[in-house]
Amino acid sequence: MSSKLKVLVVDSSKLFQTLLQNLLSQYGFTTIFCSTGQQAIEQSQTQQFDLICAAYHLADMTGDTFCQQLRNDNNSQHTRIILFTAEDNQDLLKRALLVGATDIYSKDQISQFETYIQRLASDTSKNIIGQVLLIEDSPSQLLWVESQLTEHGLEVDSFSSAEKAIAAFNKKNYDLVISDIVLEGSMSGLSLVREIRRNPTEKGLIPIFAMSAYNDVSRRIELYHVGINDYMTKPIIAEEFIHRVNNLIQNYRIFNQLSAERKHLQEIALLDPVTGLYNRNAFNQFAPKELAQADRNQKPISVALLDLDYFKKVNDTYGHDTGDAVLADVGLWLRNTLRKTDMVFRWGGEEFIFILTNCTPENALKLLEKNRIRFNKREYAGIHITASIGISGINNSKEQKDLKQLFLEADKAVYNAKAAGRNRICLF
Repeated sequence: MSSKLKVLVVDSSKLFQTLLQNLLSQYGFTTIFCSTGQQAIEQSQTQQFDLICAAYHLADMTGDTFCQQLRNDNNSQHTRIILFTAEDNQDLLKRALLVGATDIYSKDQISQFETYIQRLASDTSKNIIGQVLLIEDSPSQLLWVESQLTEHGLEVDSFSSAEKAIAAFNKKNYDLVISDIVLEGSMSGLSLVREIRRNPTEKGLIPIFAMSAYNDVSRRIELYHVGINDYMTKPIIAEEFIHRVNNLIQNYRIFNQLSAERKHLQEIALLDPVTGLYNRNAFNQFAPKELAQADRNQKPISVALLDLDYFKKVNDTYGHDTGDAVLADVGLWLRNTLRKTDMVFRWGGEEFIFILTNCTPENALKLLEKNRIRFNKREYAGIHITASIGISGINNSKEQKDLKQLFLEADKAVYNAKAAGRNRICLF
């Protein structure tokens, strides 16, 4: 897309022409000048302008008449028209907007117009970043839409059938789907929309832009009910189309960013920052679910509490930074040692708690005893340390224990292990 925008300035005042030329040239605009409205209308009939700036009171017509005549010409139907006046007249502003002016500015407050020009230059020179899935069975229409998208910086995968498009959609991540609703083949555009919206993953939330030659209100409402985000009737107006595409992609990006931030905040709330293990909040959230599932399936479950021996001496001797390094190393070892179905949490301080699913307390004792021996054979952040472990659990559904009771029993067993000399496991 060219960054050089063409501007037509219509004003008999040489001073004002020079003022606008100096301003517009700062932002890379190409400027052409006319003194009368009729000259400007003739110019606009032979060449395309991105912006027309005109005095409201021209030598041969008013701004109302000027706008009206421009809008009656196909070449200027969608051109931005800015009118300038020295008057502060609300009725004049309303009349100008009704006949097609984009906006009206006071000649005494040219700084406001400069803000508009600055933003226009920024918006028009900025490419849209994103991946688009395009489905259109008309070869000429497909090429035209694809050229509009790629011209503005988008990467496009184009297909003439919904079947091929949905296969690509399932393999690749896109920022936007653009589809004609009436497609040849066994799968229509409407079926494509339904297929995407029934996807249970986050991909099912992708924005969908629908196009159709039909301008039936009931059809549009039906499409919105099925799940499209926007709709345009053919023939497509290029500038409006790109604005809508850009808005959909930007909103989707903001949505994804907010979702990622929410997920990150949730992870922060559930993860211990020192060890990377689940924290006490996570235990309170996940443990009741695991206990309820074990009860429903009539499966055993065990809870184990691990307390590092003499950990206060580590902090007192080496400092808290080293203590945190030991905890982080212990957390990493625990995370990589337990079974994939088991969960490990940092309870607080030097205490860790395990949920061992489908595991009787007796089997938990055997499993953790093997791991305790392995635990003792290595150092953590360069320091050798041992641990005492207490185990409680439920063998079958006849045992009625809640989570609080299981924790208290495991805590009592840890106390017994420490009282018996530490570096050992006790079963409640």
